[in-house]
Amino acid sequence: MTADVAESVRGRDLLAYRDEFPLLSNATYLNTCSLGALPRRGRAKLHEFLDQWERLGASAWYGHWMAELGALREDFGWVIGRPGSEIALAPNVSVALASFASALDPLHRGDEATTRALGEALDWRPSRGAPSRTRVVTTALDFPTLGHQWLARSPLGVELVVIPSPDGLTVPLDSFASAIDERTALVATGHVYFTTGAVQDLPGLARLCHERGALLLADAYQATGLIPTNAAALGVDAYVSGSLKWLFGGPGTAFLWLRPAVRQALVPTTTGWFSGSRQFEFDVASLEFADDGRKFEMGTPAVPSAFLARGGMSLVREIGVEAMHARTVELGASAIRLADAAGLEVRAVRDDAQRAGMLGIRSATPRAVVAELAAQGIIVDARPDIVRLSPAFYNTESEVADAVEAIARVARAGP
Repeated sequence: MTADVAESVRGRDLLAYRDEFPLLSNATYLNTCSLGALPRRGRAKLHEFLDQWERLGASAWYGHWMAELGALREDFGWVIGRPGSEIALAPNVSVALASFASALDPLHRGDEATTRALGEALDWRPSRGAPSRTRVVTTALDFPTLGHQWLARSPLGVELVVIPSPDGLTVPLDSFASAIDERTALVATGHVYFTTGAVQDLPGLARLCHERGALLLADAYQATGLIPTNAAALGVDAYVSGSLKWLFGGPGTAFLWLRPAVRQALVPTTTGWFSGSRQFEFDVASLEFADDGRKFEMGTPAVPSAFLARGGMSLVREIGVEAMHARTVELGASAIRLADAAGLEVRAVRDDAQRAGMLGIRSATPRAVVAELAAQGIIVDARPDIVRLSPAFYNTESEVADAVEAIARVARAGP
């Protein structure tokens, strides 16, 4: 079987799932990197939650909902190649980051016990008299949440270092090497840049961080469900993601994974009752953290969102991340070729192996272009200076072609 035939067979098989997504019958939807389309099984899972609430009231917690949360941890663990017991649930990435960041605050203040414990976790011995690790490094291509979490900690003495991108698409390892020093506690960056779809060399970056005694946190929101992942093999110390995009589970559910040795070394100072090992003893006078991923959980999870997320995850498990990834990259490459042929300026990584689920087409008026396409039933998104397209496994080649042609028509018409 030739590669072209294999690709067409793959696409045809995946398009059988289009009926799972009612949105696709009403619009050309090329905005999965902002919000995955709602699958029918997600709606069904939400109705399951509502039926249980209506029928059982609070007893649903013990008969159904706690088990559902446990199953969701297993789902998230599966998609990043780790046991579900290592997963901490959160309502969004910001809350997951807040829990993790709170555990680093003693490190920023130069706490010797935390520094020593992390040194052991990293197999790295801090030198006597080394300066406090007050710096967090991120990049200009990263989502604002990553920087804002530590900018808010500037009263604690935390300094944020933002690395520029030399080409507007990527940040080379050499740039990270210049920014990471003995004052760096953490590098916080995307597995995939939300701005460009570029896939980072996380193993290389992890080695660089660990050689210098720093932790690496990866924001995987644009990778999870799209790029086959084994978080431990990547070498990262912390991995955050959620159900909103390529997991087709809607907003309200995210997760944090920590490398077990790092999880054991760190103690969160922002917490909630789901982090306790004895949460149902309701002992207000003592706190014993769970010895698994739940150590970094907060308060009561958003159970309706967890049900929705489980619906999306059942789809991802059924199809497989590898198949979703291959088809998405294939459609992205088609969009780039068509945009080039139409004379549009593409802002994307050209190497399929280094590009995830999105591409940008430069525009002086991206919001106006997005609005014009929406009026034609084509849903894309705007980011600074670009119209952003993110075809998913459920899209067709003709939908991609129609969207690129519509952008070209608007560009030719001018402002």
